[in-house]
Amino acid sequence: MVGIVIVSHSPTLAEGVRELAQQMSPTPVPIALAAGTGDPQHPIGTNPEAILNAIRAVWSPDGVVVLMDLGSAILSAESALDFLTEEERARVRLVAAPLVEGALSAVATAGTGAPLEQVVAEARQALAPKQAHLGEEPPAQSAEVGAPEAGDELRLVVHNPAGLHARPAARLVAEVARYDADVHVRNITRQKGPVSARSINQLALLDVRQGDEIGVRATGPDAPRALSAVRDLVERAFDEPLTPLSEPAAAIESAPREVEAGAVLQGIPISPGIAIGNVAHFHRAPLPTTPPDTPAEAPDAEWARLQQAIAETRHALDELEAQTAAQAGAEEAAIFEAHKLFLDDPALLERARALVFDEHRSAEYAWHRAVSEVAAQYAALETPYLQARRADVEDVGAQVFAHLTNEPVHTDLPAGSILVAADLLPSDVARLSPEQVQGVCLALGGATAHAAILIRGLGIPAVAGVGAAILNVPEGTRIALDGSRGTVWIDPDEATLRDLEARRAAWLAEEAEARRAAEQEGATRDGVRIEVAANVRRLADAESAVRFGAEGVGLLRTEFLFMARREAPSEALQVQMYQAVAEALQGRPVIIRTLDVGGDKPLPFVEMPREANPFLGQRGIRFSLAHPDLFKTQLRAILRAAATHPIHLMFPMVSTVDEVRQARALLDAARREAMEAGHDVGTPQVGIMVETPSAVWLADHLATLVDFFSIGTNDLTQYLFAADRTNPHVAELADPFHPAVLRAITHTARVAGEHGVWVGVCGELAGDPLGAVLLVGLGVRELSMNPPAIPRVKRALGRFTLAEAQHLAQQALTLEDGKAVRAWGAEQMRNS
Repeated sequence: MVGIVIVSHSPTLAEGVRELAQQMSPTPVPIALAAGTGDPQHPIGTNPEAILNAIRAVWSPDGVVVLMDLGSAILSAESALDFLTEEERARVRLVAAPLVEGALSAVATAGTGAPLEQVVAEARQALAPKQAHLGEEPPAQSAEVGAPEAGDELRLVVHNPAGLHARPAARLVAEVARYDADVHVRNITRQKGPVSARSINQLALLDVRQGDEIGVRATGPDAPRALSAVRDLVERAFDEPLTPLSEPAAAIESAPREVEAGAVLQGIPISPGIAIGNVAHFHRAPLPTTPPDTPAEAPDAEWARLQQAIAETRHALDELEAQTAAQAGAEEAAIFEAHKLFLDDPALLERARALVFDEHRSAEYAWHRAVSEVAAQYAALETPYLQARRADVEDVGAQVFAHLTNEPVHTDLPAGSILVAADLLPSDVARLSPEQVQGVCLALGGATAHAAILIRGLGIPAVAGVGAAILNVPEGTRIALDGSRGTVWIDPDEATLRDLEARRAAWLAEEAEARRAAEQEGATRDGVRIEVAANVRRLADAESAVRFGAEGVGLLRTEFLFMARREAPSEALQVQMYQAVAEALQGRPVIIRTLDVGGDKPLPFVEMPREANPFLGQRGIRFSLAHPDLFKTQLRAILRAAATHPIHLMFPMVSTVDEVRQARALLDAARREAMEAGHDVGTPQVGIMVETPSAVWLADHLATLVDFFSIGTNDLTQYLFAADRTNPHVAELADPFHPAVLRAITHTARVAGEHGVWVGVCGELAGDPLGAVLLVGLGVRELSMNPPAIPRVKRALGRFTLAEAQHLAQQALTLEDGKAVRAWGAEQMRNS
């Protein structure tokens, strides 16, 4: 693997860059720092000897990439090369890329196992003065070309309710980037295109709607595999749930009515809690008006300024993506991946570049005009959902413009404000501080769900969809809102205010109780120990889990190590990753789920037959048993990592006893192979995922072969009801609160207890406070969930004794459906 060296005048800056860069790849990448002089009296500077030592620390035959800040850092790096042999120098690249963005791109690319020149090419985004210093020529900009004519055209129908909007377009761009192929797409239904599948904006502007037919062509060495991957992605609905698209929020009327003191408005609750404060109107800075059209005398310098501003914006979006992933999950953070793809869009960048170099325009003018043209194209589309994406383009464009001009996008708000706005974008929310903003009240609702999720993650009470009248409330007016009920009071009277203040105090006390509970071990009120763990998929998730109070990892998804690669990850690489996650947990236990892929989640490096119903096909343990070499490599890695850390493993999608026997036989073989190779191995507990009905009813036999059961309520529910939870026509049938699911869990827990096997749950049900209490009452003793759910689950468990939880669970089993369980259970929780 290519090693990375970060050279900076400042040790603090270098540490920060490394911390960010490490989050860019699920695979550990060797990174060394050469920062500062080492002189406490004069710490700022660079040292050739330190750079030389850093290069040798990460040396690999695959090569080393060195990224530097300006000035003496480059001179020091060049001096360090003089001490290398000729053969060593041939495998080291000094790269003229912005330090932060260059490091992030280099690490992300190196983590995929890419060769040296590809890592360099990905890092070299900004043609800054560093590139001139090193004598490198800017890479040629390729012009957009029509779709290749060779090969058959793949014709597919897009089923996503919102069509090919930002997130599925981003998924398509990412998927195509994995193959050595030139892929183009056209909208057959609307006769638009073809356009490059590497341009997120051009894809979105095809105006592909639900039910539209698209045509896909590809040329190049990987063309067949690329087309197959695109087919699978489209047929999987780009991995989005096919829930019906809500109607876009109504436009604000041009003359909204006045709101009198004492008025009560009703909206949509989006973040719980009571807020009382003064109105502070929020006005998003639009993409600034067209800057002066003054000729640019130095196009190279203008282009370097624009590239630097884009790099700084990407860095800010990286931080926002990481924050969102920690607060609301990776799926919701994906919108920022789409925002970053706007910055990389070749059509946008080529237009700006042409304006700078061909017409000698300033960076500000070129960027403004290029973004405005793309935004206008979105606005001209017929689909309201795609029209709304104009705001995303302008939002990202405004951020770059702000970095170009060194002007903030937004102004500060008075402390204790209730923010009133038409709507908010995710980047708007990122600039909010709970210390400044007591609450958020939006005129519109439903159009920007990502912002709502971020607001919830910040813990700010909020109401949306109140209507345009709220925008007429004068600045500084005292208002109150209830984010749990969606109610807003305009200048409430003293009696109402006293009642709301009491409710706010009670809510704050509950939040404080949840934070305290997160710091304690999970337990019922009478002290019965319940382990509350986290579901994670990468190192950053594990670090976040500890902050939320996780007592371990109940589910480490290993697919992230396999899905984005052109070849299987090596045994050594897997050992490093599993150990890194375990170290982040600081001695807490980690349960690793072996590879859970199949027809619905294909691997790029394995030829997998297309299946009519992949959810009922070769997935989970079935896939692993069909690929024993791949399986044993992972098992050896887990056993080696378990030699020094409290690591356990479990097999997914088990449906027969023989599958477990075969898996354990391969585990024994992997142990022998690892020991024969001279490696220390551990003795992890071995468990299975109970997520098929057959596993429920074979629990007595399966319990004789394993140490624990982990019930996956998501898949178990959809298999019990034969209802795909992503299909909007039947999704409501797949309710984990349904007594049929609870009875299956009851049987599993009872049989497991009789055989001395402990039971955990790692589905969504475990992360719901009511669900957690019911599960404990049914005999479950370990709950694993998304990290943000941990504090409230711990608090809920602490309100009930084990006997009370058991009584609630038995009552729930007598009800007829999930809705009844939810309604009855909510009342019991309120009375607790």
